[in-house]
Amino acid sequence: MDQLTRPVPGGIGVYIAGVLQGLTTLGLDEGMDLLTSRTALRLGLDRWRGSRLQAHFGYRLQQRLWDHSGHLPRGNWAFYHAFSLGGPRLSMPIPKAVAVYDLLFRTSRETFPTRARDWHERRFEQVLESDSRIVTLAPETVDLLVEAGAAMSRITVIPPGVDHVPPVDTQGTAALLDRLGVTGRYLMVLGTLEPRKNLPRILSAYQQYRATAFDPPPLLIVGPMGWGQEIVPPRGVSLTGKVSAGVVAGLLARAWALIYVPLQEGFGLPVIEAMSSALPVVTSAGIPAARFGGLGVEPTDVDAIASAIARIVEDEPLRSRLVTHGLLAVEGLSWVEAARKHVQLWEELAK
Repeated sequence: MDQLTRPVPGGIGVYIAGVLQGLTTLGLDEGMDLLTSRTALRLGLDRWRGSRLQAHFGYRLQQRLWDHSGHLPRGNWAFYHAFSLGGPRLSMPIPKAVAVYDLLFRTSRETFPTRARDWHERRFEQVLESDSRIVTLAPETVDLLVEAGAAMSRITVIPPGVDHVPPVDTQGTAALLDRLGVTGRYLMVLGTLEPRKNLPRILSAYQQYRATAFDPPPLLIVGPMGWGQEIVPPRGVSLTGKVSAGVVAGLLARAWALIYVPLQEGFGLPVIEAMSSALPVVTSAGIPAARFGGLGVEPTDVDAIASAIARIVEDEPLRSRLVTHGLLAVEGLSWVEAARKHVQLWEELAK
């Protein structure tokens, strides 16, 4: 679970924390050993009753050692599960499983730094060469994994939960909006700022919409900086930077709509987070999370994004339909169920 030690854990970090939450709720956390690189971060595991193992070094150096088969963990374990492509190499002589959330380092190469793309490629090749089971989030990714050479029998689909959205931090949310000078409803972009999130086109579409709208709502871009070109917010747009989970929940509760239109995505957690918060969504039609609903658009079509923004702001019946459909669509997505499916997989491995 080394992704949790990263400065920006991202969607993978949310998934790991959600599964651990589900295991704790089920009372299945005892006897589990959680492995990370050395970290001083609080990982939100106060209720965890299993063991915590930390390697010798911080994540950058430790991952290099793991990449070269150094510092492999040794213990009397029944199986090993990697929640990302990171961590020790898959060379332990026990049954193994590894999570592969997407193949964006292949299908969206231009949105990855060269070194990161090459690292993901090497690690994925090791997965294909190993005898590990593969866990992924969406049926759409299964086809890509099979095309890449993974046998269908190795792949297990375990969708994420959505019940990790915490109670609203009312005071923190109000303080942030007051600092930004936002007094009414607003549009919202949520996620780590990086090229794959398609922010230049979203901003162009918003400016196009704003130029023709009467009293347009402002746009808040919520999330930490990942990598890529610096975003200079135009008129009507504010960057919040990284905020706490409680403030994110508060912003979702007060927003007019979520605008989440990435070029590609392994799943799209913000889409279902918004739906569970009764918030309508404009999203990329081709990402896995779009099957739960939302107003789908082609992410490279600025005119289409601008038109969708106008519709979701101005069409009250449309917003109501999207909210109702979204709430029903995500109703069964729980981390307890995701944890149960992981346990089923681990029982198969242990046998």
